[in-house]
Amino acid sequence: MVLRRLTVLAALLLLHAVAPSAVAELREDWASGQQAFAAGDFESALLYFELARDAGQDGVAVYYNIAVCQFKLTRFDDARTTFGYIAANFPKMRGLAEYNLGLIERRLGNTAEARQHFITAWDLSAGDETLQSLAAAMLNELEPPERAEWYGAVGLRLGYDDNVALRDSLGLPAGTTAESPMADLFLSGGVNPPGLGELWFDGSLYAITYPDADDFDQSEFRLGGLYAWRPGDWRLETSAHFVYGTLGGTGFEREIALGARAVRYIGNDGALDLLYRYDDIDEDDPLFAGIAGSRQRFDLRYRWYRDDHTVILRLGAENNDRLDPGVSPSRTRFQADYRYQPSDGWGFEAGLGFRASDYDDLEVPRTEDLTTISAALTRVIADAWLFALQYQYSENDSNDPVFSYDRSLVTLGVLRTF
Repeated sequence: MVLRRLTVLAALLLLHAVAPSAVAELREDWASGQQAFAAGDFESALLYFELARDAGQDGVAVYYNIAVCQFKLTRFDDARTTFGYIAANFPKMRGLAEYNLGLIERRLGNTAEARQHFITAWDLSAGDETLQSLAAAMLNELEPPERAEWYGAVGLRLGYDDNVALRDSLGLPAGTTAESPMADLFLSGGVNPPGLGELWFDGSLYAITYPDADDFDQSEFRLGGLYAWRPGDWRLETSAHFVYGTLGGTGFEREIALGARAVRYIGNDGALDLLYRYDDIDEDDPLFAGIAGSRQRFDLRYRWYRDDHTVILRLGAENNDRLDPGVSPSRTRFQADYRYQPSDGWGFEAGLGFRASDYDDLEVPRTEDLTTISAALTRVIADAWLFALQYQYSENDSNDPVFSYDRSLVTLGVLRTF
């Protein structure tokens, strides 16, 4: 969890460079480190403080300053080791070291570990009202250990789609329309039972209906679990889900979806996200026998966020191995999204995407290039309700004219998060 509000003030108060008591013993490296620290050059400051330590300054101040620089540089494993050394070797500083260890674990999202460090800091800080109050404040912000963590969301959209079939209208069977009003519903939720670490159980339900083209009505039910752990600056996840889908009111597919994910936080305003997913797919009705097979997806995402602004860049690849080569493409995709969304009030979103698909196993290979642009006006109310008016335009170019089309979709929706 990102340090904020009182935590930021606490960090500013406690995570500062500490001068040694004997000014006469300051070495040149120490002075250079202090100057670099004051200038915000924590990389250089860390180098000078380490040189001072290696030159013989082995008091608590030099170790504390090294730990602070490591924290500022988001080298949390190193900072954890150094603060741990302080706690073990300088008894008078153990309370402050434990508090800072709590800040590190809190920054990494390790709630149970952070809580224990803050409790220890509070116990050791008798007589130090400032440190004791800060430790108490952190404990009050953390979830009680016996309480299950959970999340939920529900969304509803109404709109109009002028090409439900995603085909050129001339290629549709007689009497089939490609235009229709639409409505979709999304429900999701997850729970992290107490005592199970970072093991989450989650599920979702999605359904979309087209009153004028009900052959294209779809639904999907997903149920499974996810386990996460945090080595250093990384968050790692593994997941397994069962997925069931329908098309036109008929059972369409069953999937076993296995996933792996690695997220690395970069500074305080960036994150790198690597995802892999393997889907084992079976048809639920003989009518759709050709979809059986497997699908693999790889995604690389970079997210930059500051204040109310977010930029997300995605690069992905997909490989299908299905019975029917007509639904077994290999794909690459790129997506760029920008979001301006204050915690309460009006916002704006825009996106640009490109996807290239190759159906090389067809008797006559087919290629498709899909370009999508979107824009949305949003409004958040009470930090929980999101309303969005969105327009999306897509154009698909193919060497087979039947699969060349354009599409416009307009929706008005609301999302409630819990």
